[in-house]
Amino acid sequence: RAPMSVAYAENQSMFLDSLAEDAAWLGRFAQNAAGQVIPWEVVEKHIRATHPYSVTSLRAMLAVPYFEKRLYELPEAELSVETLLRMAAEVERDIQGGPASRPLLSVPHILADEASCYYHGYVLAEMSVHQTRAHFLSVYGTIVDNPNVGRDLTQRYWRPGNGTPFLDLVKGLTGKSLAADAWVKALGEDLEHKLTSEKAEYEKGVAAGARVKLEDADLGMRVLIKDGDDVVCDSNDAGLGALCSKFSAWVGAKSRP
Repeated sequence: RAPMSVAYAENQSMFLDSLAEDAAWLGRFAQNAAGQVIPWEVVEKHIRATHPYSVTSLRAMLAVPYFEKRLYELPEAELSVETLLRMAAEVERDIQGGPASRPLLSVPHILADEASCYYHGYVLAEMSVHQTRAHFLSVYGTIVDNPNVGRDLTQRYWRPGNGTPFLDLVKGLTGKSLAADAWVKALGEDLEHKLTSEKAEYEKGVAAGARVKLEDADLGMRVLIKDGDDVVCDSNDAGLGALCSKFSAWVGAKSRP
């Protein structure tokens, strides 16, 4: 909702989402209930299955705003079900190379008036995520578990809030105007090169472990998890670590027949 732009809101959430794809993050935090770290073989399999096709995700994102542009530029007299279906098929063909696995007309943003004409914000946000990551890697060498990253995000992205336009926020943190260079470079990275670099980061992550253990984590806030009116757990009782353990046990009990 105004005055917050989609690009600004998603820039932050999608940046945090990107960390869960990093082998450096997985090596530190991705553990099973027994505390065993996710095996490298699983991480490698995921990279091999997704990286060569990551450009298809970009094309799927681009297809939505291109379709919306054509839709809202269409004279009302020409609007019909047949025209919509034809335009959607043409955009899928031109942008994605053929019928999409997620048909354009199934994208809820197109169908809901409150979400119409803003899907391009996701594209801008993803572009800024890659530019932000490239900046941090060039300046600090690492992102995961790096206090400098949290400090810069707080000062440059979060604290200004809606008082600073999105493009100015990105330039203020990265020192560059928003561009697709970092995203294109990531898409074009050789698979074997990516696997080599990610394995090195994974091994560093496993060796280092989390800088802050869950039982010692302090977000400077109270966390309440509720089921309707019932309080499931409260971080004020025994901290965030105890809250997570209690919530995990509660979910486990609920999932058992």
